[in-house]
Amino acid sequence: MTACTNKARGAVVAALAGALALGAAPAVALAEGAGIELQAVTNLSSAELTSATNAQNSSAAEGATFVPGKGQYLVPTALDGEGIDDSYSVWYVVPSEALTDTIEADHYDGLGVGGNYYRVAGTNEDGSTKYEKVISSYSGGDLNAYQASLYFNNLLCDGGGKPVYATEGTYAVYLTKGSERTPDYEFNLKAAATTLEGAYAYVGDPSNKEIVFNNLNLTTNDIKFADKDGNKLDVVKWKWYKADGTNFAGNTGAVTYAGTYFCDIETRDGKTARVEFVVQPLDLTAADVAYPDGELGPANRTALLNGLLVNGQTINTGIASLLKVTDADSPDYDAKGTHEVTIGVDADAIDSLIEDNSNRKGLEDSIKGSATVEYAVLDDEVASAGTLRYGDYTLSGNPAQLTIDLFSGQAFDSDKLQLVGTDGKTYSGDDQLEVTVDGDATVKGDYDVTVRVKPYKGTYKKWYGGSKLLKLHVTGADLVANQRLYFYLDGKLAGNDATVTYDGGNWLEKLEVVVKDADGNEIDPSNYEVKVTDESGKEVESATDAGDYKVQVNGKTFEFDSDTDADFDLTVAPLSVDNIELVGDITANNTPYLTWTGEELTPDFKFYDKVDGELVEVEVPAEAYDVTYMMSYPSHKEDAELKDAGIYVATFETAVDVKNYVVGGSVEVNVTDKGVFLDVPTDEWYSQAVYDAATNGYMNGDGAGYTFSPMRELTRAEAACVLFNTAGGDALYGNLPGYNEYTGTYETGFSDVTGNEFYAKAIAWAEQTGVINGYADGTFGVSRKVTNEEFACMLANYAKAKGEDVTVEDADATLAAYPDADGVSDWTRESVAWAVEAGVMGNGSAISPAGSILRMRAATMVVNYQPEKADSSLIPIA
Repeated sequence: MTACTNKARGAVVAALAGALALGAAPAVALAEGAGIELQAVTNLSSAELTSATNAQNSSAAEGATFVPGKGQYLVPTALDGEGIDDSYSVWYVVPSEALTDTIEADHYDGLGVGGNYYRVAGTNEDGSTKYEKVISSYSGGDLNAYQASLYFNNLLCDGGGKPVYATEGTYAVYLTKGSERTPDYEFNLKAAATTLEGAYAYVGDPSNKEIVFNNLNLTTNDIKFADKDGNKLDVVKWKWYKADGTNFAGNTGAVTYAGTYFCDIETRDGKTARVEFVVQPLDLTAADVAYPDGELGPANRTALLNGLLVNGQTINTGIASLLKVTDADSPDYDAKGTHEVTIGVDADAIDSLIEDNSNRKGLEDSIKGSATVEYAVLDDEVASAGTLRYGDYTLSGNPAQLTIDLFSGQAFDSDKLQLVGTDGKTYSGDDQLEVTVDGDATVKGDYDVTVRVKPYKGTYKKWYGGSKLLKLHVTGADLVANQRLYFYLDGKLAGNDATVTYDGGNWLEKLEVVVKDADGNEIDPSNYEVKVTDESGKEVESATDAGDYKVQVNGKTFEFDSDTDADFDLTVAPLSVDNIELVGDITANNTPYLTWTGEELTPDFKFYDKVDGELVEVEVPAEAYDVTYMMSYPSHKEDAELKDAGIYVATFETAVDVKNYVVGGSVEVNVTDKGVFLDVPTDEWYSQAVYDAATNGYMNGDGAGYTFSPMRELTRAEAACVLFNTAGGDALYGNLPGYNEYTGTYETGFSDVTGNEFYAKAIAWAEQTGVINGYADGTFGVSRKVTNEEFACMLANYAKAKGEDVTVEDADATLAAYPDADGVSDWTRESVAWAVEAGVMGNGSAISPAGSILRMRAATMVVNYQPEKADSSLIPIA
C-alpha cells in the first residue's frame, strides 16, 4: 500500500487491493478527484485506456512492468478520458502457466483437491487454518478484480494449502459492460533483479548482524538471511563454504569456529546471492561476564565456570570447559562476602582437544581475552523476593512489570527505581543499587532490567544483597503508514516512489517527511529517524548522483503497521541529452559557423533535455562526454582535427565512468574562413569594425543576416537607421512625436517618407534631433547615396546633439596632410576636419570626400566614434 494518499486515492486501494477485508468482489476503481462527473464510454470495442495506476496509487501506463508479488498491477481509471463507474466489471488475463489445474493430492485442513484456489480467512475453533474458496476448478479462465488482487499480492493458496506466488509473464486487463468489452491492455511482471545486493546473515533478529562463537553448530535453523533493507529472506536453497572456498556439511550448514564463511543462497522467487559473513571470536575482555550473587556460592572452580553468565546468558558447558581461573591462589569460592576472580582461556585444554580431534582446528582462535568477575556470597538475599517501586508506583508481577509509553512522552529513568527488600529496608540511588538494561530502552521493545542491591556488610557482620529482575516494556503508538505517513517531494505529495532527473543538487533537501497522529497533528521529528541508503545498502546523507535510494522511516516512539509501506524509493535518473546545438561564432541562414583561425578549434555546444514535451537547455560539463569529428567536405576524413575550413560531423558519447549524464547523438559543424559574415574575410582592415557594428546592433546583415554587403553604397534612409541604432534605437526610444497610434505609422513631414516604412521612425528621430536634415523641396532623399563627407557631417551633428564640442582650431591645417583635401566641400570642411582630428575617418592615405560611403566604411566610422553600445538615452528629443 502507498504511504501518502488522499481520500480519493485511498478508495481505489480499498476497492481493489483491499478487497480481501471486504470478502466480496469490489467495483472497479473510480476516477480520481472530488466532484468529477462520471460518464460511461459508449463503444467499448474501440475504447482507449487513458489513465491507470499500479494498484498502489502511482500512475502507470499500458505496457508497464511491475515486480511480482508486490501487489502491483495495472488498474484502469479512465477510458477515452472519461471516468469508470461501478457499472463496469474488471477482468484479468493471466499466463497459462501462472495458475495450473494440477494441485497436490494431499489434503490440508479438509480442503479438496483439483483446480481450486483459496485465501486464508482466519482460524477454526480447533486452531487450524480456516480457508475460503475464491477460484473453483480453474482451467485458464480470467480472474475478476477480487481474485486478481489476491493473486498479485501472493494471498492465494492451492488445494494443498500452499501459497501461490505471482509469476513473471505478460498479463492483460479489460473491462466489460453488458455484452461489450474493451481491448486487452497488457502489462508485465518481471523481477527487478536476479541478484540480491547487500544481503547479509544474522542470528535471532535481523538487527543482530554480529555472529559470535558459542561452541555450538550453527545450522540453517540458526543462521538466517535478510536483504539490504533488513527484510527476512525466504531462502529455499543453501550452499556453505569456508574461507578457502571448500564446501562443507552439504547444504545444511554447520558453522562452528570463528572465521570467514560464505553461503550461496536462493530465495523462493529465484533471486540469488553469495553472502559473506564472519563468526567473531568470543572476546572475554569485551563481553559482559558475571556470576550471580546468592546465599549459595560456587562450591569450587567447576561450579563457578559452569555458572557464569556471558552477555546475560548462562554459559555453554562446552565453553566453560575451555576456561580457567587465572588467579595465582585458589580462592575460597563459597566464603561469605564479596569475591573477585579473573577468568581466562585454558590454552592447554584447547590444545588437548585439537590433538584428540584434528577437526577441532580453529578452536584456538575462537575464544580469547580475560574478564574480571565480581560476585557476592550472601547471608541474606533480600532482593529477589523484595518489591520494586518506580517513582510513586509499586510494580506487580513475578517478574515485576513496567510499561513506558514513549509516544506519550515518557522515558525510562533508572533513578526512579526503588527496591524494598525482605528485610523491610528500601534501597535506592547509585550508592545502593546497580541497574543494568540489556539494550537501548530509548526505543520501542522489551528489555530485561537487572536491579542489584550492591553487596554490603550489615548488622552482626552479615552480608546482604541480591538481584531482582524487572521486565521493561517500552511501547509506542501503532500507526498505519498509508494513513499517517506522507512524503513530499519538491513541495508535492509523492506517494512511495518517485523518479527525478540529476540536476547537480541534493534531492534529499527537496524531500519532506511528515508523520501525523490519529487527530491529524504532525508528530515531532524527534519521535522517529529517517535513514537513507543507496543501492549498495550503504547509508548516505545526500541523493545527488544518479542511482536508486531508499528512504526508511523508523519510529522511536511508535511503529508502523507491518502491512503498510513506510519506505520511499527515490530514483535519480541521469540527465539525458535529447538535442545538441553548436554555439557558432556567426549564424547564417539559421546555420551556426565557426570561424577558421588556423589552429585546432574547441567549440561550445548547447545541450537540451525534453521536459513535458519541451526542450529545455541544460548544463553538461565537458568531462561528461567524448566528442569525435569526421570531415565530410571538402574531403572525407575519419577522426579528423577540427581545424581546416569545411563541414564536419561531431559525434557524442558518454564518457567512461560517468553516471550522471547520458550524452549521445551528432551535430553538423561548419568551419568557415569567411569571417564574421560570409562576405567579410577575417583579415580585411574593416573586418573587426563590421563585427563590432553588428555586435553592438548599429548595423545588420543583409537578407537573412549571413552577408553584410560591405561594398554596397549607403543611402540616406539607411544612414538615419545606422545613427538611430547607434543612439540606442528602439531599446532606448519609445514612440516619438508624429506617431499615429491608430495606424501605427510616423508622420515625418517629408513627402518621400511613407509612414509605415522600416526607416520612418529613424528618419523622424534624425530630423527631431537635428542629426540629419531634409531638403528645401520637402523631401528627405531616402534613396540618395551618402558621400563620405556627408556622413562625416551627420556624425558631427550626432556628436553636437549629445552636447560635445566639434569645433576645430584650424580645419585647413588638419586636412593638409591628405592629397584630396581640396575636394572637401566648403560646407562640410569643419565637420570633416573634426572627424579626422577625432580619428573617426582619414586613417588611410585619402579622404575621398565626394565618393559614396560604402557600408564597410560607415561601420568603421561609427565604431571609431562610439566603440561601446549605448546603455542610456544619449540625445534628448525636442
